[in-house]
Amino acid sequence: MIGLLLLALAVCGLAIVVPEVRKRLRQQRALSTIPGPPCPSFWTGVSTQLHNPYAVEYREQVLTEYGRVVKLPAFVGDIHLAISDSLALSTLYNKYRDAFDLPKWHSETSNTVFGPGLTAARGQQHSKQRKHLSPVFSVRYLRDMVTMFNQVAQDLVDTLHGQVSQEGTEVEMSEYLSRFSLEAVGRTALGYSFGPLDVHGTDYSLALKEFGPTLVKLHLWRPILPWLKWLFPLDVLRAAASVFPWKVVRHMQAISDNVYQTSREVLRKKGEAIKLGDAAVRQEIGEGKDLISILLRQNILGLEGERLSEDDILGQMSLLLLAATDTTSASITRVVQLLAENPKVQETLRREILDATTHVGRTLFDLDYDAFAKLPYLEAVVRESLRMYPVFYMANRVSDEDALLPLSEPITGTDGKQIQELFIPAGTTIWLNMLGSNRDPAIWGPDAHEWKPERWLAPLPASVADARTPSVFANMSTFAAGPRSCIGYNYALAEMRIAVAHLVLAFKFTPSDKEIVWKLGGIVSPSVRGSDSMKPEFPVVMARA
Repeated sequence: MIGLLLLALAVCGLAIVVPEVRKRLRQQRALSTIPGPPCPSFWTGVSTQLHNPYAVEYREQVLTEYGRVVKLPAFVGDIHLAISDSLALSTLYNKYRDAFDLPKWHSETSNTVFGPGLTAARGQQHSKQRKHLSPVFSVRYLRDMVTMFNQVAQDLVDTLHGQVSQEGTEVEMSEYLSRFSLEAVGRTALGYSFGPLDVHGTDYSLALKEFGPTLVKLHLWRPILPWLKWLFPLDVLRAAASVFPWKVVRHMQAISDNVYQTSREVLRKKGEAIKLGDAAVRQEIGEGKDLISILLRQNILGLEGERLSEDDILGQMSLLLLAATDTTSASITRVVQLLAENPKVQETLRREILDATTHVGRTLFDLDYDAFAKLPYLEAVVRESLRMYPVFYMANRVSDEDALLPLSEPITGTDGKQIQELFIPAGTTIWLNMLGSNRDPAIWGPDAHEWKPERWLAPLPASVADARTPSVFANMSTFAAGPRSCIGYNYALAEMRIAVAHLVLAFKFTPSDKEIVWKLGGIVSPSVRGSDSMKPEFPVVMARA
């Protein structure tokens, strides 16, 4: 019996090792002369430098200083590429749209922790889910959510008023902005409230906040998950995780269980309200205008073979909360920091909002979706912040087949030869270099590394349009492109515009004497220099405007 087990393990080992060795040999022939940072270790490459809480500065350097194609040495001779060349990315998104997908370990992690949501699904399952979800995120439905966004933003202002003096008070804003974003998503996406912002917090909300930092600690081990799921049933893995000696693994399981059970309870109540009819739905927090209510109604009306399963919908709920909560609150935090550091920009923005509201006898509640989007300086501040500081600096893809990606401009290899196109061996990890594209001086001009909202108030350089950067918003890579572009980017933009408008109208911001640094905790989030906490921290001095 033991002999058979050892033989099975040996066969499994060979099944893993042989294809990996073959892939690395092909990569060495095709990609060895691509420029990139020095490799400190054959065993880990630059993976430990790229994937740790203090990796932000290193990522910014590597992704912006080595050109549009960057070689990133990975584990045991593996080669990853970070690409920001627009023609290469266009080819990837179009010609190879069905070939390049999330790595299996990425989707398996999402599936195991939160179920088959959009970020976990691959191939046809992803296409099916995206088809169902795309109408839900349309501007048509977002228009009805502006009132809810306004209400939560006003709740935030009212809560902060109790903390802030006329002269100025240092406030730890990251916690309040996290509460705001979670409550905004709760009401508009789930029709669910997590409670008043001054005492906000449930086991559910705390679990969501801890997901990113916990995932970072597990990052280097995530690639083995598909093999574990291939070798063992999921029930066995869950039982093993509950007694595993590494606390992080047990904590991730607890997060998964908490989010799943709460999502299921919310979904059950939604389904009951819909069955009772429109009157019952109108009694819900979102009055039936929240995203999940819309999705459930569409699902009921769908054809029998095309409806989403309950597990699919539960996966989407987790996606909405994870993808739309910390990401948007981090982006709003970045805007507040930039406004505090640039008082002239802050004052110009406040005057614009005053001119659009108080000076003409209106309030922010009188502005609809289009009115917020048409405030030119507010839009300039939001766009420039998203260009300079995307929440995700890069996103990974892997192709199951060989690919040939042409380059818009040749690059010079480490051997001095010109490289006109990239041969990508099957199985190679490609990182979409969003930061590099957004800060490319050849596209955005010599001041591409400067935060200048004014650039959006005049025609952009012709080079921006000429670059033909694959994009769903404003010629930038922040929300990616192609079949896995951010489905909720208009939702995030609406939330950002409304939150920033309310905050700037109510408060003046100046920097704290504590230095703010940004850490990697699933997303890029703020922290105080010297702090060991993975919890976001953003102290800022606030006074009533």
